[in-house]
Amino acid sequence: MKKLPRSFLLLIGLLVCCSAIAEEWQDDFSNPEHSQMVWWGNWESFAINKQGQLQSQAAEAAESVLFHESTAAIDAEWKFWVRISGTCSAYNLIRFYIALEEDDISSNGLFVQIGGANKNITLYQQTEGEARKIIEDTTRKKLLDADASYVHVRVTRSEDGVMHLYSLVEGKDSVWTKEGECFVPMLSSKYSAIVIKNSKKRGYDFYIDDIYVKGEVQNTPLTDEETYNKASIQLQTESISPNGDGWEDEACITYYVPTQKTTAKLSIYTANGVLVKHVPQVSSSSEGMVCWDGTNMNGQIVDIGVYVLHIEIQSPTIPTLRQRYALSVGR
Repeated sequence: MKKLPRSFLLLIGLLVCCSAIAEEWQDDFSNPEHSQMVWWGNWESFAINKQGQLQSQAAEAAESVLFHESTAAIDAEWKFWVRISGTCSAYNLIRFYIALEEDDISSNGLFVQIGGANKNITLYQQTEGEARKIIEDTTRKKLLDADASYVHVRVTRSEDGVMHLYSLVEGKDSVWTKEGECFVPMLSSKYSAIVIKNSKKRGYDFYIDDIYVKGEVQNTPLTDEETYNKASIQLQTESISPNGDGWEDEACITYYVPTQKTTAKLSIYTANGVLVKHVPQVSSSSEGMVCWDGTNMNGQIVDIGVYVLHIEIQSPTIPTLRQRYALSVGR
């Protein structure tokens, strides 16, 4: 089986998480003057209504945008709710950009789409103007195929880059529903943005309110250099073929950490960042090994391709150690 170039493996392996300055902000649009100072863009296509909600006001078919400074990127949470008083379509939807590198909706970033052709809640990653779905629960399509839909949305991103998307649709859900999770290794943010896309007759049908954002800026290394110099984390093979022949059927990571007690957790993702499986946490002394047998959460052998192994080593006495490796899976 052909192995991956070592340079590519090193590039994946050296990715580390970051942390820095804390940020927290919110806007319930109860103070129109304040909102109009901190948000900028197509204000002619928006208004703050009598209920203190941001409402679209486009007289014609349009894509209307407001920007807000926002640098939250790790250990972060974004919450808001939207109302869509009509049936969604490819021409009628709301996007909330939780992160943008520039005040330009074509720049790199992440956005939640509410509505669209599938009438659901989806998280997209946008790179060089191209957007791809990274979280979508295909069993929850047509969630918004009814008038006056209120949707509460919550997105989180942990220190190690794992993202979760939750939603609560009034009239359909009684509790938060997890839409899914994925892995985003690096996230740069300077702005958030509200985007409303409407057809000619739907310019007044979109509402958004109670935006809350908190998190840290991703700009300085989190890892402890001295601890990393003493620690050892090593993937034992660059490729596996989980076909049951007893040869390279699983991938194992061995580790040593200069502390008395550790806990190791291994997560496996596709090359596109979709979660494949969590390997249960393993408690040990200062050293141990955790393995993946090439199966997904349903116990099925995964497809041939490249996967990312993310391991966390935790201890009460030192900072969490994290490492990522690329692994080739064949047959």
